[in-house]
Amino acid sequence: MVYGNNRNRMRGNPDLLLQRRVLLIICIVLLGTAAALGFAAIRNGAYRNRAEEQFAQRMYTAANDALYQVEHSLTGAVTSSTASTLARIRQYVYYAEQLNKINISLSGEANRLVPDAYFANLYSDLDSFEAVVQQSTTSTRDIQHQLHDHLSLLLAVLNGV
Repeated sequence: MVYGNNRNRMRGNPDLLLQRRVLLIICIVLLGTAAALGFAAIRNGAYRNRAEEQFAQRMYTAANDALYQVEHSLTGAVTSSTASTLARIRQYVYYAEQLNKINISLSGEANRLVPDAYFANLYSDLDSFEAVVQQSTTSTRDIQHQLHDHLSLLLAVLNGV
């Protein structure tokens, strides 16, 4: 019977009822806040994943367009259109590099899509190719194959993302 007396005293005490109600309201508010934060975190994660996929897809398209130019517009010899074709290829590589940098600034270094070394190799190839074109050397096959190989490596990395 000791418990019965305590129960009656707690039910009749308005201070304890007020404390219980306040505690219940605080618990409900905290639970609602936790649910809202969880929902926001899930949406944020999904947004980041979609954004990263978009960056990777656009980088892949740019690299693929550059590779197409190497395969179909460049010939083994220096022609009048070689310089403009190299400029287009450089634009595609620059675009892919900028997308990579934007992704890094949004998602952090850990979510880098392509290492900087890939772009450094491509720019080195393009610079070498332009030097050969300026010298009007007749054969550009070796540097063209090297540029093709580096673009193919970039596409392989992006295909794995």
